Amino acid sequence: MQEKHFIKYLAPSWFAVIMGTGGLANILYSRQGCLPFAEKCGLLLAVIALVLYFLVLVPWTLRWIFYYAYVLRDLHNPIAVNFFVTMPVATVIVGTNIYFIWSNYLEPSVVYPLCLLTYGIALVGVTLFTFYTTFRIMRVENLPKPETMNFSWIMAPIANMAVLLIGNPVLTMTIEKKPEWVMSVLIANLSLLGIGFFLFIFISAIIFVRLAQYPLPPAELTPSFGIFLSAIGLAVSAVIGLAENSELIGLLASTNAAYILAATIWGFGIWIVGLILLICFYQLKKGGIPFSLGWWAFIFPLAAYVLASQKIEAYFLSPWVSSYTVFLTVLLTGLWIYTFGNTVKGVLNGTLFTGKPIELTPLEVSSKK
Repeated sequence: MQEKHFIKYLAPSWFAVIMGTGGLANILYSRQGCLPFAEKCGLLLAVIALVLYFLVLVPWTLRWIFYYAYVLRDLHNPIAVNFFVTMPVATVIVGTNIYFIWSNYLEPSVVYPLCLLTYGIALVGVTLFTFYTTFRIMRVENLPKPETMNFSWIMAPIANMAVLLIGNPVLTMTIEKKPEWVMSVLIANLSLLGIGFFLFIFISAIIFVRLAQYPLPPAELTPSFGIFLSAIGLAVSAVIGLAENSELIGLLASTNAAYILAATIWGFGIWIVGLILLICFYQLKKGGIPFSLGWWAFIFPLAAYVLASQKIEAYFLSPWVSSYTVFLTVLLTGLWIYTFGNTVKGVLNGTLFTGKPIELTPLEVSSKK
C-alpha cells in the first residue's frame, strides 16, 4: 500500500536538484556577454538553488530526527544509499554560487568565511558517507542483482572530487587571507582528488564488467549513466584548479602540463557523451525513459562537464571546442527546463513523495499502545 508524506518519503537524491540548478547558474552567469540574458538567468537560477537548498535541508534534517526508520531503510537500499552524498555536494554548489555569483553582491569580508563554511560541511559529509557507502559495497549481506548495478555506485568517488569545486576557490582565497593554512588546504584537496579518482576507476571497472556480461539496466536507471560523465568533468576542473593554485604558491613553474593532462581526460568525455546519447536513443525507441528524480543524474554531470569544457575552451582557444561547448550548454539548458518542469509537476501532485510505509511487528505495535 502506497502513501504520500512530504518528510517520510523525502528521497536522499533531492539535493541533486540543487546540484544541477546551481551548476547551470554558474555556467550561464559566466557566459554573460556571449549569450543574451545569460547573466540574469544565471542569477535567477542561483536564487532558486539557494532557496531550494534550505527548503530541502529542513525536511531532510527532520526526517533524521522523526523518521529515522525510513532513513535507515534508505541507508540499506543498494541504490538510495549512494545518494546521501548529494547533501554535502549540494552544499559545495551553494558555495560555488557564493564565490562566482554572490561575491559580486556581498561584502568581500563575508565571502571567504561563507565559502570556508561550505567547504568544511562538505568535507565532513563526504568523508562520512564515502566510508559508509564503500564499506557497505564490500560488506553487503545480500548481493545486488546484476540488473540493479548502475553508475550510482560511483556517487561517493564523484562527491570527493566535487568538493574541489569549492576547495580550489577556498585555497585561492586562503593564499591571500590565511597563508599559514595553505599547505593544509592543498593537501586536503589533493587527498580528495586521489580518493575520488582512484575509487572511481576501481568501482567503474566493476560496473563495466557487469555491462559487458548482462543486458542494459531497466529504462528507469538510464539517467544513472550520466553520473559517469561527472567524474570526467570534475577531474578536469580539479586538475586545472590545483595546478593554478600550485603555481600561485610556487610549487609549479607552469600549468601547461596540467592543461594537457586535463584536455586528455576531457577528451574521454566526448566518448561518454556519445555513449549516453546512444543509450538514450535506444531506450526511447524501446518505449521511453520514465520520469523520476533520477533524471537529475543527467543535469549535474553534464553541468560539471560543461564547466570543464569552458576551461579547456578558454585555454586552447579551439573553434570546434567552443562550438561543442555551446552545443552542450544548449542541451543542458533544455534538459534542465524539462526536468525542473516535471519535478515541479511531481511536487504538486505528490507523486515524488510517495512510498511504502514500514510495517510494524506485533511486538512494536503492542509497545506503542
